[in-house]
Amino acid sequence: MENEEKVIHHFTDFREFETEGLKNKGVNFPELEQMLSDYILSQDRETLFFKECIVQLKQRSDGDIRTVKIVYQDDDMNSDIRLFGARNDENGEAINMSVDAVNLVTEEVVYERSLL
Repeated sequence: MENEEKVIHHFTDFREFETEGLKNKGVNFPELEQMLSDYILSQDRETLFFKECIVQLKQRSDGDIRTVKIVYQDDDMNSDIRLFGARNDENGEAINMSVDAVNLVTEEVVYERSLL
């Protein structure tokens, strides 16, 4: 069905995300996983806490699109750090990748950057 979105994975536990999402290829988005490793997992773990990862598949006439949203809370910045990505699930081409930070109190986007 055109434009139907299906949640493939919703991780809220870091160990499950690390095992099923990353090691067992549940996220299945190498470029986004590399950005996660370079940008987020290299940060101080004392103030950075995993919140969730949602992996969805959207069916379109030009191919299935995998979307991934990974959210960490950064207590130093008092913000949620959100990593987004979309890729063509059939040919593996990354379509979009970005990172932003949302203030926990005001809910304003305080930082935004395209990674592609």
